[in-house]
Amino acid sequence: MTTRDTPQHETAAADMTLRPTPRHIDRSSRVIEYLLIALVPFVFVRPFHELAGLALMGALPLLYARLTVGRPEGHLLHWAYRLGVPVRGLLPRRVRRIER
Repeated sequence: MTTRDTPQHETAAADMTLRPTPRHIDRSSRVIEYLLIALVPFVFVRPFHELAGLALMGALPLLYARLTVGRPEGHLLHWAYRLGVPVRGLLPRRVRRIER
């Protein structure tokens, strides 16, 4: 088979090289979560006690990062379930029990 007999899309596909893809393309970013965890307590606690609002604004994101970095999504929900915290409505109905 010569190049004349080969369909054009086959030769184009053979000539095409793949570009390298960054490894972090699918990595989830938790920056928004950290911002929410920092700002929500600050907004709600600050009217009552400004120093406590600032302290929570710094401490809660650090605690959250320590509990979630390097762990799969849903880890805190699974942890709360194990401790007996009612998580009804947060889990899909088809999940009856989380195995240990």
